[in-house]
Amino acid sequence: MNCYLLASLALVAALVGLTDSTIVLATGAGLTVGAAAALGAGVAAVGALALGAAAVIGLANKRGRGKRETISCLPFNNPELFFSMAANTDFLDCGRRYLCELEATPVENLAEEEMMIRDVFGKGSTSINGSAGSFYAEASNIGINGGVAACVQTFSSCPFDRKTIFLAFEEAKKA
Repeated sequence: MNCYLLASLALVAALVGLTDSTIVLATGAGLTVGAAAALGAGVAAVGALALGAAAVIGLANKRGRGKRETISCLPFNNPELFFSMAANTDFLDCGRRYLCELEATPVENLAEEEMMIRDVFGKGSTSINGSAGSFYAEASNIGINGGVAACVQTFSSCPFDRKTIFLAFEEAKKA
């Protein structure tokens, strides 16, 4: 993964939540959160998860000899920081639903970034140690064991599926 992609992921993760997460107070006693804010938070969470996954992969590659260091492209080399950023942004659990559905989706239907994230969090991954990373690894386990239907039911607060979140993530990278 090149430094330009990692830099764009960092920018998306840092800014999308700030620009799209507008909370509108209704005239009644309720609080309404717009669909754009929810999707923006999900996109920011996915961006932070992708950065965390890249940091995990970069740290693993750093141990090898002669390999180019992915980790040198990242602003921080602590994956848990990115996972915490994802958890703090993900107020409707769209990041968790996204990871859950990644595990329930056949590999041939996933994009490169999705496969990278899935490899870090999925199927018995031992590379996730911190509490925020474990929070997301738990969502992956739901997808492994229950499929997409279990993901939809467990993370029903998120109105968006994996494809919608990923397409919004791709659009945010272009902006």
